[in-house]
Amino acid sequence: MTMRPRVLFALLVGSLLLTGCGSSGAGQVSGDAVRAVSLRVSGGIAGVERGIDVSPGGEVFLTRRGGAREPADALTPAESEELSTLVEAVDFGGLPSRSISESSSDRFEYRLQYGGHTLLTDKSEDLGPVDDLISHLDSCMQKRT
Repeated sequence: MTMRPRVLFALLVGSLLLTGCGSSGAGQVSGDAVRAVSLRVSGGIAGVERGIDVSPGGEVFLTRRGGAREPADALTPAESEELSTLVEAVDFGGLPSRSISESSSDRFEYRLQYGGHTLLTDKSEDLGPVDDLISHLDSCMQKRT
């Protein structure tokens, strides 16, 4: 009878050690966060506030005025494929964190986040593939509102 608690204890310790050594859960969470992409659109004369978050698996969440966040229809395979293509075309490391024209007013501001990088732009300056990515995400958002 005294042997049984020792065996259970050894099994428990062994499973904890194996779980700790793998620590894949933490790596997967940060890896998924790196591949998640989000866009927030705000400003303009009407004071727009809206956003879209797309998970690596294509799940979509919309953010509305006041910060209410709700699930929406997942990306279609075509939308998901285009998103992947557009994300790969952007050199996020080479982007400025801010590209806003100080001489204009009542423009929309777009906050794009991906892989630990954040870009705030009003699209007054041509940012090449970034503009295409923002347009695609904005289009996906509009289809779901």
